[in-house]
Amino acid sequence: MTLKSFSVLLVGLSGVLANNAIDVSLFTANNGIAAAQAAAPLWYMASGSCMASAAEDGQGHQTNGVDVPVVICTDHQADGCPQQPQWQGPNTGYYNLPGEPFGNIPTYWKDMSHKSDWEWAIVKFTDQGNNKWSRYGLLMETDGGYGVGYWGNIPNTFDGTGDWNSDGNKNRDHPKLFFSKRHHSVHYDPEGRNKNGCSEPDYRANDYQFWSYWNLRRVEDTIDGSWTYGRATNPRNLDICDNRGKSF
Repeated sequence: MTLKSFSVLLVGLSGVLANNAIDVSLFTANNGIAAAQAAAPLWYMASGSCMASAAEDGQGHQTNGVDVPVVICTDHQADGCPQQPQWQGPNTGYYNLPGEPFGNIPTYWKDMSHKSDWEWAIVKFTDQGNNKWSRYGLLMETDGGYGVGYWGNIPNTFDGTGDWNSDGNKNRDHPKLFFSKRHHSVHYDPEGRNKNGCSEPDYRANDYQFWSYWNLRRVEDTIDGSWTYGRATNPRNLDICDNRGKSF
C-alpha cells in the first residue's frame, strides 16, 4: 500500500481540527492497539435489532452466542437476542449488559437467517513522510462484500470525548459507523426507510452506541483460529490485504 495522501487542516471558529497524523511507532506499540485506538469508530445500532453479544467469555473460551428464529420484519427484536438497555433517546449507551463481558468485544450477532455474523471495518493509513501516517479511508463489511469510504467523505467524524456528540464534522480522527438493523452490514450514513420491514435499503439509526476505543483487543489474543461460527468466517482467517483490500 504505497499510495500517498496528505492531511487536510480545517480551521474555523471552533479552533483547529484535523485528520491528525500518527507516528509509525503506534503500529507496533501494544501490538498495534495504539494505532487502532487512533481511529477507533463509534458504532451505532438501531433499536429492535438483534444486537451484539460477546464472542469470547473473557477467560479464553468461545461463547455460544444466540441462536434464535429468523428475525421477524417488525420493529421488535426476536426472542433470545441480547437484552437491550432501557432506551433513553438517541445515543443511548450500549454497555454493561447482564451476562455480556463487553470489555471483551469483538462480538458476533444473530443475523436474519443464520446464527453468527461477524461485522468489521478496516481503516487504511497512508505514509505522509517523516514517520507520520494519516487516515486515508475505510473498508466496511457488507454481507461478504466491501463498502469503501474515503476519509474526507465520511459525513460524521470526531476527535474524542469533547466532540463525539456533534454531527456533520468531516476529516476528524474517528468515524461514526452504523450497523444496519437486520443484516448488520456496516455503513457510514443512516437510513430512515424500512424500519418495520425487510425491504432494502436496510434501516440504520443511532438509537444505541458504543465507542470501540475502550474495548479494543487483538483478534490473535482473543479468538482461537479453530473456533467455528457457522456461516460466518472466523476473523483469524480473514485476509484484510486481499485484492479488494488493495483496491483503494
